[in-house]
Amino acid sequence: MSPQLKGVILAVTASASFAAMHNAIRYVSAEIHPFEIAFFRNLFGVLFLVPWFLAVGTESLKTRYVGRHLIRAVVNAASMLAWFMSLSLMPVADATSLALVGPIFVSLGAMWFLGERITARRWLGIGIAVVGALVIVRPGLTSIGLATWLVLFATLCVSTSKLIAKSLSRKDSTAAIVAYLTLFMMPITLVPALFVWQWPTLEQLVLFALIGTLGSTGHLLFVSAYRMTDVSLVEPVMFTRMVWAALIGLLVFFEFPDAWTWVGAAVVILGTTYLARREPTVRQHTGDALP
Repeated sequence: MSPQLKGVILAVTASASFAAMHNAIRYVSAEIHPFEIAFFRNLFGVLFLVPWFLAVGTESLKTRYVGRHLIRAVVNAASMLAWFMSLSLMPVADATSLALVGPIFVSLGAMWFLGERITARRWLGIGIAVVGALVIVRPGLTSIGLATWLVLFATLCVSTSKLIAKSLSRKDSTAAIVAYLTLFMMPITLVPALFVWQWPTLEQLVLFALIGTLGSTGHLLFVSAYRMTDVSLVEPVMFTRMVWAALIGLLVFFEFPDAWTWVGAAVVILGTTYLARREPTVRQHTGDALP
């Protein structure tokens, strides 16, 4: 089996893992506030990654930029809280389709904050993706509710987190970037969780453990996919999470996206795939997919 095929299989599996996690979040949010779910997702995510942290050793975790790691964790936590809240308000597939516009924010942020030049071809990709997003949202034809704004805010925050991670990757190891994000986010998400806290049942704890495991597994699979092949191949394959989200949502909640959502998502995928192929980004994954 070629490295490219292995990378594709890992990316598809990672997409399924993320989609399953998001639907599990939607399921348990009927009884537990999304802020509390976010805390337990981080708690069990840390427990899942402890063996990996021990394996890489403390030497690779050294950094002189703790402040930047903390800022990134705050931004990523804001993204997680908004994303989890949106999943409690709208079908997972609809939220996933709208979140596909993430590469737009990353490209624009790279131009404004990292000084990268956006070529005409890159602008074309961004323009196509924007048209797709407008098809999904359909402003003026449908009401744009709180859930839509939460998804866009979450996507903007996670894109900002990616830009911070990109600057940190020039100085720190991947292990350090992942470790500090994971460790800092646990106490950060605990604070808002305390205001809505209710003690979970054993069944809910099992679901929290599943959510944390699925999220961490998805990220590790994503890391492996990036190591085996190019970002221009992995990124388009990750869009299969839209399909997974729709299928799982149909089985669990009897929800399925309408035709406009599929058309808009297809246009967004076209634009962002064009971006990925024309302007390859850093091939180092740092745990920044929507959590």
